[in-house]
Amino acid sequence: MAENRFSGYIRVSFWGYEGVVVLDTGRIIEAYSSEDEVYLTGEQAVLRLLAKSVGKDGGIEVYSLSSEVALALGYAFQASRYDEDELGNYSLGQVFDFLERESVTGYVDLQFSNKRGQGTVYYLEGTPVEAALMSTSGKIVSGPQVFNRFLEIGEVVQPHVVVSRVKDPQAISEERAFVIPWQHQKYLAFWKSFMQYFSRLMSEQLKKDRFFENFRKVCAEISDHYPFLHPEKGEVRASENAFSVGTLLAHPVFLQGMSFALNKMLQQIPQRRFRKLDIETVINEVYELARKNDVPPAQLDPQKLVFQIFKGFI
Repeated sequence: MAENRFSGYIRVSFWGYEGVVVLDTGRIIEAYSSEDEVYLTGEQAVLRLLAKSVGKDGGIEVYSLSSEVALALGYAFQASRYDEDELGNYSLGQVFDFLERESVTGYVDLQFSNKRGQGTVYYLEGTPVEAALMSTSGKIVSGPQVFNRFLEIGEVVQPHVVVSRVKDPQAISEERAFVIPWQHQKYLAFWKSFMQYFSRLMSEQLKKDRFFENFRKVCAEISDHYPFLHPEKGEVRASENAFSVGTLLAHPVFLQGMSFALNKMLQQIPQRRFRKLDIETVINEVYELARKNDVPPAQLDPQKLVFQIFKGFI
């Protein structure tokens, strides 16, 4: 779906669980997860959905949407209820005018009387991008004609109106939130180069060349806290000539785990040898590795990474 620049949403359902991930042009922008009255949104919902999706006896549904509607749907998960008192005396047409005038992003739920059903209108920066009507029999219709139908009904019957709006819409930043192996090849190429660089750095200090063997041992030691680093069961694989990740990972936890593992490896170096190490040179060289691999600043702060790895040694 990333390659096809898919816009829409994927719904995953199991007994007692429902998860939705929304994509815009192939990028994850928002997600929602519900299980045993535990509700998650954002990055945590994505991770929970992926964990559940490997199970059996569930269902996966895929729905294609336009980019605008996908964005509006994603932001709808961030919306909070608007004060009804401010719109209590407004006609439906006036409510729609207000939402346009205020450039509202969110949605409007409409409850019609006399068995006319209920509807929802999704707004993106004041523009109605989708309208859906569900009849009392459960039939659903959507599209521009539904929005016009709402206006027609609103001239005859005033529906119960509930407005939910997003004050500061924020899509998930994939680069900051996740390591996605099928999308972040350049980032993984950086880690391959970085691990080779770190191997040389340690070999110069220890006069030994057993870096990757020792790295795997350290990963085994800390795998209770960072299971994705387990040398056999985990998702991260590092060797002299390759660096790979087997599935989507939470990026902050990945960085934390890698930094902790490399920090433990530094403990093998006698403290006196750190006097010869110029940390500014290390930072500059890591910056250069990131530049050569086209890693954007939003994805990695080389200086912060170096400081995390060398914590307690500089």
